[in-house]
Amino acid sequence: MFAIPCSPLALALVFGILAGACAAPPKGAPVTWDALEAPTFSPPGEWPIGERIAYWEEKLPYLPAQDLSEARLRLGELYLDHEQSSAARLSFYSALGGPHSAMEEGYAEYGVARSYLLEGKTGLAEPHLKLSLRILQGPEREEAQVLLDWSQGRGPTAMVASLKARLAPYLRGAPPSSTVQTGFQSGEVIPRSRWRAKYLRSNHQPMTRPYRITIHHTAEPMVSSGLQASIAEVRGLQQSHQQEKGWADIGYHFLIDRAGRVFEGRDLKVQGAHAGNDSLNRGNIGICLLGNFHSQPSRGSVYTRAQSPSSLQIQGLDQLVSQLRGDFKIARNQIKAHGELKETQCPGGALRIWVQSYRRVRL
Repeated sequence: MFAIPCSPLALALVFGILAGACAAPPKGAPVTWDALEAPTFSPPGEWPIGERIAYWEEKLPYLPAQDLSEARLRLGELYLDHEQSSAARLSFYSALGGPHSAMEEGYAEYGVARSYLLEGKTGLAEPHLKLSLRILQGPEREEAQVLLDWSQGRGPTAMVASLKARLAPYLRGAPPSSTVQTGFQSGEVIPRSRWRAKYLRSNHQPMTRPYRITIHHTAEPMVSSGLQASIAEVRGLQQSHQQEKGWADIGYHFLIDRAGRVFEGRDLKVQGAHAGNDSLNRGNIGICLLGNFHSQPSRGSVYTRAQSPSSLQIQGLDQLVSQLRGDFKIARNQIKAHGELKETQCPGGALRIWVQSYRRVRL
């Protein structure tokens, strides 16, 4: 059974919040998903969207911690209505980063997915849709299933008018072909919520139009290809970047583990902290491979022997870079090894060779 939020702000979520008392239903009893009216302190529905967004933005700093996730979900929905996909995604991610119920997690994952669909990024939307379907019920579950089917090229061929109207902003253009995989074909995409990322802090800058991609390694030995080991490594990186360096988030936009899984790091609409300074980070997408690909004997015996990237890592890197280049029209000569931008051995010899080969040979 799903925990039903009891605070007044829960009533402000007008997109299918659970009805009934705050106590969980008896074991085995069906869960009902009736809509509730918004509370009196919510902005009137007839207000323009921009004014309602401003209302919640002004209210957020003064809300108690237990109410923030609910408010951020409400604000994320308004951003989606206003087609502000990046602001919506950050709001939903922030909801996941604070105290939240299982039901709120489902709504947040659904919100992140729709923010990607507004940008036409079906491959990034799919893992969030799948996670939301584990939790959502009622109309929202039906919507998420339709969007997942569409993103995978499976229809539907017809929809009732009301459902079609609700989903129209996310179904623009022709659906992806069912014969071609979408997203990162080499492996699984791991959303921030799945690796339990902490929320983005306020000391960040918006990303300018991406024109460059820089390749890194973590410089830490990584032998395991297991998912839990990779999650622990990525979480440790975020903790180090936020607590020791004081950064807003993990420095990279994507990370790739030895099984070829692509981990979502910073949102692409937020400038990274990976290349060396603000000037180098501007418009620069950071991709980091887990592992130590350069010998560092001064750090101890475990760092003496350089690892090689796994074949699945290279496959994932190749496909991720190619997709990002297509999405943002990034020139091939703007694919860089970190050491080409500043004095560093990162990302090691094997990845420097890969970068040079990618720029020189591939069409």
